[in-house]
Amino acid sequence: MSARTDRGQRSLTSSILERNARVVVFHPDDDDGLTLTNHLRRMGFDVERCWPPTDTLPEKTDLVFRALLPEERAPKGEWSGPDAPPVICVVAYENPTFIDQAIKMGSDGIVTTPIRASGLLSTVVMALYHSKRARQHVQRIAKLEQKLLDSRHLQEAKNILMTMHRVSEREAYDMLRAQAMEKRVTIDDICHSVIQAGEVLQIARGMPPEDGREKG
Repeated sequence: MSARTDRGQRSLTSSILERNARVVVFHPDDDDGLTLTNHLRRMGFDVERCWPPTDTLPEKTDLVFRALLPEERAPKGEWSGPDAPPVICVVAYENPTFIDQAIKMGSDGIVTTPIRASGLLSTVVMALYHSKRARQHVQRIAKLEQKLLDSRHLQEAKNILMTMHRVSEREAYDMLRAQAMEKRVTIDDICHSVIQAGEVLQIARGMPPEDGREKG
């Protein structure tokens, strides 16, 4: 491995650790819970420990450690979804039953008891890193979906103007752009207005809307 690549990897890990992430540890008040909390604090994290797990998470939680109980159901609400913090489950036994249970709970990692310092840092860094990447993917998909929707709105608005004013597609687009510049709004905003106006005209003429839906 080159020195340049090695420096880049260290920098990535450092950037994650330098965030002073807030970690919530849901673990019984025993030796493992205390050991885990102390290890995380030595790593530089802001740690809060409590038990039992709560339905809502403390504000600005970046990472959760959760002791996994047998037959425990997956939490909902703040514990799930694209904005939820990553969860690392703490299990007593590394067997398929506990692993399957952790997967169903949406766990981003597993540590076993008794708690050891070895491997804990890498588990934390990987969970935070992959959680960040997952959020970035969700945001990118949302932007692409919005872009696709905007493109459909643009085409629909151009078709309405082409029909109403008997102009070319380029002329219809220029009309939309001119209106957007004059009103200081986005072209998509103008497209929405044109589409709504077109639907009103269709209803006034007793015609069904272009998408085939009946208006109540």
